[in-house]
Amino acid sequence: MTAAGFTSHFHLFGREEKAAETPKTSAQQLHLRVIPVEGAPYVLQMRVEDENILDDQTIEIQKFLKYVSDTFSPKSATSLLSRYNGGDDSGLTENNDFLQVVSKCVEAHRVTEGYFQPFRGGKLDPFGMLRGWAINEAFNRYVRPLVADGTAQSASLGSRNDTIYATADDFDLNWNVPIKNSLDSSAPLQQIVLRNGAISTSFANMEASTFEYLGPRDCEQTTIVSPDLALADVWATAALAAGTNNFMDLAQRNRLNAIILTEGEILFNVKDGQVSSVPGVTAGVERPDFLVLNA
Repeated sequence: MTAAGFTSHFHLFGREEKAAETPKTSAQQLHLRVIPVEGAPYVLQMRVEDENILDDQTIEIQKFLKYVSDTFSPKSATSLLSRYNGGDDSGLTENNDFLQVVSKCVEAHRVTEGYFQPFRGGKLDPFGMLRGWAINEAFNRYVRPLVADGTAQSASLGSRNDTIYATADDFDLNWNVPIKNSLDSSAPLQQIVLRNGAISTSFANMEASTFEYLGPRDCEQTTIVSPDLALADVWATAALAAGTNNFMDLAQRNRLNAIILTEGEILFNVKDGQVSSVPGVTAGVERPDFLVLNA
């Protein structure tokens, strides 16, 4: 299945357009595969000459994502997550991926100054980061090497509001990624232009009823652009918990790239920690692109 004629649903996929200069190499066809895992669709896009390459990568990605789902299943009494929360921490020495996720959760809690909350009631709850980590790992293991060695001109892998992108150095098409506006479904909030990086968006109206707001509940949605999708996922979640002003302070200190829409319909852009307000949240008003070519 190719992506010809395919319209992206905001930043689940993204599309490519020419950069300012003439492309150094002619563009190959952009091909697409949908990868179902435990009822959730993941989407792989690759610009390659031989479409069959995607089939091999799809099988490996699906196997890896299923393995992550099984390892961290809260429903299975024998999963490493359930064992860990039951007092058995042997998974930390048995499985390096499990150790990595637990370590990243601890570090994310520290870096976000407690606004990312992976431990609740003494139990590990990694799900504010897990999907971003899993996509990031699958991409780095099975897709990024094909971009690095020239097999693919560009590629992306994502699910819902978490997607990672890569582009070969000698290929001049950028990814143009429209971000959903939770207050106005008729048009995207803003468009991100990038070549290499990860994008994660969190929406206040999509969080579970048990989501704990540690600051004012005045942030409608936050998009983070980062080199790492797990980190982007963490910060997008932490932003909602922190509230707008608290998150702005964190974004400045950590030099984040972010798009923030407040409850009062004010749009902020943060680039490398520098905050600016963006006019024109009203429908029909054109907003500037959010340009972060290499996150």
